[in-house]
Amino acid sequence: MGFRLTNGISELGLIYCIVGALALSIATLAVRNTGSVGNLLVIIGYQMLIGGTSLSVFSFIFETYKVDLNAKLFLAFIYTTLAPGLIATVVWFWLVNEIGAIKAATFHFLNPFFGVSIAALILGEPLSLSDYFGVVMVTIGILLVQTSKESV
Repeated sequence: MGFRLTNGISELGLIYCIVGALALSIATLAVRNTGSVGNLLVIIGYQMLIGGTSLSVFSFIFETYKVDLNAKLFLAFIYTTLAPGLIATVVWFWLVNEIGAIKAATFHFLNPFFGVSIAALILGEPLSLSDYFGVVMVTIGILLVQTSKESV
């Protein structure tokens, strides 16, 4: 998947990714002992409110706006809200409570797989042998961590 970066990388986008990863790490450590699903949903709601507000500030500073209200935008908004926004967040914190933050963190290595798979399915991006090899290696790594006898 590394060959996809040959066209350069946005420094601002990279900073956003680093800040997002740090925020997720802090949230994971804060939520790992919540215990009940009710508390978990409240915490996720606060995270989304704070995250959305923070991103709005950066958006007003760094982005330009041209909104074309149509069905495609509406469907993209619904998908983004439900799939990565709500469902993935609930699953993530459920994993943290069930198997612990360290073991749950190994599942983040699946993010590039899902990103490339969705790009191939929806955008017609080609997949290469290195993509398949990467998926196999990541899967083996996750299995090794999840089946380890040592408590992490």
